[in-house]
Amino acid sequence: MEYRTESLVLREVTENDLAEVARTWPSDQPLSGTEVQAQIARMLETHKRNAAGNLLHLCLAVCEQADPGKIRGWCGLDGSRSPSAPEIFVLLDEAFRNRGYGTQCMKELLRIAVEEYGLHTVRGGCYKDNIASARAMEKAGMVHCGSEDNGDPRFEYTEE
Repeated sequence: MEYRTESLVLREVTENDLAEVARTWPSDQPLSGTEVQAQIARMLETHKRNAAGNLLHLCLAVCEQADPGKIRGWCGLDGSRSPSAPEIFVLLDEAFRNRGYGTQCMKELLRIAVEEYGLHTVRGGCYKDNIASARAMEKAGMVHCGSEDNGDPRFEYTEE
């Protein structure tokens, strides 16, 4: 599974990506080789279980087209709360922020949600101080639809 934007490759990881997944996985502690293998296996298994109208979890590595073997971050759709209206997420390495990559990821994820999974709603949110993420969601077509109790903004994309 691989998708291309103007400058990125969003792709499924495989066993060939062990070192890159270990290097970039968002965790408080480094993962062991066994833990990395388990993460990859869990992602691949979950991807197989995703179906039209029912997206459990889709996690893709974010790579630059010029170097598709080097992971620059992660993005995807998490349907653990609501498989018919998943939450969008984008986590980019700090050195690759503020380049429009987040917006590219979000636009492609919204396209995937609608065209490949037949979903009509995608939700998202960010910390209230994360102005770049809020702008990326808006640029991708999401609309501000409220706030959490702590003031963090919530966004929604609805395809009719």
